Amino acid sequence: MIAIVTDSTVGYSTEEVATRGIVTVVPVNYQIGRTLYEEYASDRNGSFLPLMERQSPCKTAQPSLGNFLRVFSGLVERGYEVICIVLSSALSGTYSSACFAADQVGGSIHVVDSSTIGPGLHLLVDEAVNMAKGGFSAEVILRNLEGLKKKIGIVFTVESLDRIVYGGRLNDPKAKTTLNLRPVFELKGKIRFLGNARGARERIEQMSACIPQSARRIIVSRCGADTDVAELTQALKSCHPTVYIHQRVMGPVLSIHTGIGAFGVAYVVKE
Repeated sequence: MIAIVTDSTVGYSTEEVATRGIVTVVPVNYQIGRTLYEEYASDRNGSFLPLMERQSPCKTAQPSLGNFLRVFSGLVERGYEVICIVLSSALSGTYSSACFAADQVGGSIHVVDSSTIGPGLHLLVDEAVNMAKGGFSAEVILRNLEGLKKKIGIVFTVESLDRIVYGGRLNDPKAKTTLNLRPVFELKGKIRFLGNARGARERIEQMSACIPQSARRIIVSRCGADTDVAELTQALKSCHPTVYIHQRVMGPVLSIHTGIGAFGVAYVVKE
């Protein structure tokens, strides 16, 4: 039996975790003001954006070692072979923490650095779940995941650089947020600055152009339910008429690093 473990930036709801059946989600930690929190399923994090606007500091931390130890121990004791897929090691210490816990627990535990985060992680974990339910061995799943990682990408933009710079995830002086300029980035392992877009239309066009024509799944993700992604979604539909465009709202961990008004697109291309 194979169990899939991932971290909470995957963005699954309580219902999505239940329907996948073999997935356990380990919470990533975050802090708003003086209060420490754990990120849960997407429908269980409450109204965190108003708190982010009013209080500081806002920062994140990898899942506690104890949570990984508890999850891994419980699954191994029940006879599961574990595949743990976590957010990019270039952006978080979560991968290192999971590897250490796996060594401590023993048994058959495989930790995978997804090289992505959030909606990109969602796409990769979905693939792992489908393969596990389809009866593939852990060896085959792990080999396929390494190939799939190269086919998943994220392009995104922010309204302000304050949070992404404060969090230490970006140090590129060419990125600008002025009255009419907004930066566009891609994420493949690390965050890479693509260019500054002038005006809303140019930003949508630049982001849409980054999505390969061979994309077979697309997720539009935004920080804050009120962030308008209608124009972006329509542009993607025009370019990819046969692909269903999934909509997601970022949880607190990603929101802390991107800021309100940020939005992006995750995709996986065909074989």
